[in-house]
Amino acid sequence: MALPKTLATDLQAAGYYPQLTGSMLIESLFGEDILSHFVHMDTHVDLDAIHRHVTAFLVTPTRLILAHVDDEPDPVPGRRPRGVTSTEDIPLEALRTVLVSRTFEDPADYRPSDRPVEVAITLGWGAVRRIETYPETCGDPDCEGDHGTGGSLFSEDVTLRVSAQAEGQDAVDRAEDFVHRLRRAVFAARRATA
Repeated sequence: MALPKTLATDLQAAGYYPQLTGSMLIESLFGEDILSHFVHMDTHVDLDAIHRHVTAFLVTPTRLILAHVDDEPDPVPGRRPRGVTSTEDIPLEALRTVLVSRTFEDPADYRPSDRPVEVAITLGWGAVRRIETYPETCGDPDCEGDHGTGGSLFSEDVTLRVSAQAEGQDAVDRAEDFVHRLRRAVFAARRATA
């Protein structure tokens, strides 16, 4: 099975082990068609190293497939770099959260044809949860009593941000198109199981 040309081109453009990432995707497809895709390259800089990470998102008629490729976390000095891969396969109806945040320039002059300059996407299906806690108060600014702890639980399996300033407007447009197609597919899958 071969990947669609646009997906292969996007993997090549990311420039980070495109053949390895492509192989991970092909083995996960099981012959299903790809309805939409998005490739996201991320680079993190520590005090002593640069870490690269690519995630390829695929939407099929039944699933969201993610392929992650990372640099080895603690490489052995002098040894050739190694890549660490993982793939995830989530049924569309299992996606609990498809959150899209958009940032627009000049919102007072907004027109429906305006494109966002930044898109942030959060996807949640319950595999990873984040807890935020905070001390409770009674409202009295002088009170020193212990009122316990409150908090919130968030399902946040994958979060990504694409900015025109960093990746270009085309990348923002592709991310927004991808998430629209994903939301449509999730809606259809939920409706079919209702």
